[in-house]
Amino acid sequence: MKIQTKLLIPLAVLVLVLFFYVEFLWLPQLVRTVKQENVKSVEAHMSSVVTGLVPLLLTNQLANIYDNLDTVKEQNPHWLSISLYDNKKNLLYPLFESNGNYSSSSIITFSKNVIYLDNQLGRMELIVDLTSQIQDISLLEQKVLLVFMISMIFFIVAALLILNLVVHLPLTKLIMASNEIAKGNYDTELPRYSRDEVGSLVSSFKTMRNAIQKSQEALKREVKSHKFTADALYKEKERVTYHASHDALTGLVNRREFEIRAKDLLKLASKDHSQHALLYIDLDQFKIVNDTCGHVAGDSLLRQLGTLLGHKVREGDILARLGGDEFGVLLERCPIEKAITIANDLRDAVSDFHFHWEDNVFTIGASIGLVAITRESQDIETLLSTADTACYAAKDKGRNRVHVYEPDDQELAKKHGEMRWVAKINMALDENNFVLYSQPIVGVKKGRNDVLYTELLIRMIGDNNKLIPPGAFLAAAERYGLMEKIDKWVVEHAFSFISREIKKSPGKFSDCYGINLSGSSVGDMEFLDFIIELCKKYNMPKGVICFEITESTAISELNSAIRFISELKKFGCKFALDDFGRGLSSFAYLKNLPVDYLKIDGVFVKDIHHDPIDLAMVKSINEIGHLMGMKTIAEFVEEKEIYDLLNEIGVDFAQGIWVAKPYELGKDENMESA
Repeated sequence: MKIQTKLLIPLAVLVLVLFFYVEFLWLPQLVRTVKQENVKSVEAHMSSVVTGLVPLLLTNQLANIYDNLDTVKEQNPHWLSISLYDNKKNLLYPLFESNGNYSSSSIITFSKNVIYLDNQLGRMELIVDLTSQIQDISLLEQKVLLVFMISMIFFIVAALLILNLVVHLPLTKLIMASNEIAKGNYDTELPRYSRDEVGSLVSSFKTMRNAIQKSQEALKREVKSHKFTADALYKEKERVTYHASHDALTGLVNRREFEIRAKDLLKLASKDHSQHALLYIDLDQFKIVNDTCGHVAGDSLLRQLGTLLGHKVREGDILARLGGDEFGVLLERCPIEKAITIANDLRDAVSDFHFHWEDNVFTIGASIGLVAITRESQDIETLLSTADTACYAAKDKGRNRVHVYEPDDQELAKKHGEMRWVAKINMALDENNFVLYSQPIVGVKKGRNDVLYTELLIRMIGDNNKLIPPGAFLAAAERYGLMEKIDKWVVEHAFSFISREIKKSPGKFSDCYGINLSGSSVGDMEFLDFIIELCKKYNMPKGVICFEITESTAISELNSAIRFISELKKFGCKFALDDFGRGLSSFAYLKNLPVDYLKIDGVFVKDIHHDPIDLAMVKSINEIGHLMGMKTIAEFVEEKEIYDLLNEIGVDFAQGIWVAKPYELGKDENMESA
């Protein structure tokens, strides 16, 4: 809507208000005023006539009265009737009654007493017709209205013309100029400056235009001078994106991106029934390079192998470094037979590669786990776990070979189960979900009240607080290097428990507790330092701790075992050689092992009442142990008949469920055991 149209509304309202004011207020008031003036004029004239009649009435000059009144009536034609009464109300003029019917609204009757010296001489009545005067007033009213309407129309037209000239045209030019400025034409002419509000608006607009022009020019200069910044930001974005999906050392795809691509292949296999393959590569003997020449050499080897393997995979296949010395390959649309060929080519390429570092030359190998990706494949986590397990199977078979996963592969299923135990063991260590049980070792000749020491046994707390026996998870712990962590947990909790028990009966504590140690712990001097620190921390009395190590550990780590035993004996610790006889090795090494007790393997003990060969083995081990000054302990004593036979052949101590069932450490041994 244009500005003139918008202003017409208030102007029209103003005109209507003025019209109603003139028509219904001002003009009626004017008419009343004029009418009142006419009435006053008639009354004044009538008063002068009455004044002239006073002397005539006093002298009773009736003829002169008639002449005067006739003359007055002739001079005032709008006086319709003049009546004069004496003081006795007798009609003196006219001589007859007027019968005229004057009903018009413009007919007015006047009455005035004729008085002389406070005496009433008579009364005069006058009927006047003011029609002509009122018509004159109406004509005046019409003329005034006409002049008013013409004036208002002229005013409105003039106002609109002035408004158009002063406001609309400058604003229209300003709008056109703003459209041109929006197109970038900053030289567009603006309306001429005036000193009113429109002029102020034009002036402000001009200032704004100049500011925008300067800003645009400055921005152009800024963009031009900093164009390289946008290029640098784009390159930086590309660099960040690249590093988010690539390994910084080798430049290969990283594990995160590898898993994303593997998920894509899983979806593709599910969609079109296509077959793909995943290779999990673990380098053999890589640790030797790191230990011999340092991590710089190891990093160089990984970079060179990344380049080597990259040349051996097909175009479109994905080669990634998964972490450490592990690589992964995704073979898209590759049958299992072709995947096996590619895997063996990669293995051969690594085996044939000679790594030179300073004066050293290294030859390494690669163990590869191969898993097919089909529509039956599960999620990416299961796929990678299966490939990792297949890779470990390749290592167990002798390293530097390819192991293909088969759904019915029992060996792989076993290893996969062990890997699941790894996660459970780590969680149990983190959440302290282990508990210690105890089983006494008692005398054979003196009876079950003669306790040599109490062996501590570990249990895992599973779901719903169900106890998991050590046989379920220790094999996985040994395979995946977790035994040292478990041993530390057992030793620390055992020492803490014993310390609390000693404080309960100071000076009277005489119990002894046996703690099993794995071969990896016995061969680790840091673990030895760990135990020594605990002995000092808890001020452990002599003869309270007896460590049990297996025969196989003693044989494989003989020098370490001798040193381990010798150092801890300085702190009053005793030692038992566990599972003796299983290795069927020579007794000669026993001379060098300063152990206190010899535990006969339960494999021979449990059937001595049925198998004479087992009985002979137990007798032989018992005699040799005694000859070397050791006390003998028989394991797996599950029946009274076995216990009695052990007494006959002279075995010193027995351990088994017939002797005493395991019970939770710190609780009554007569409670339900596990």
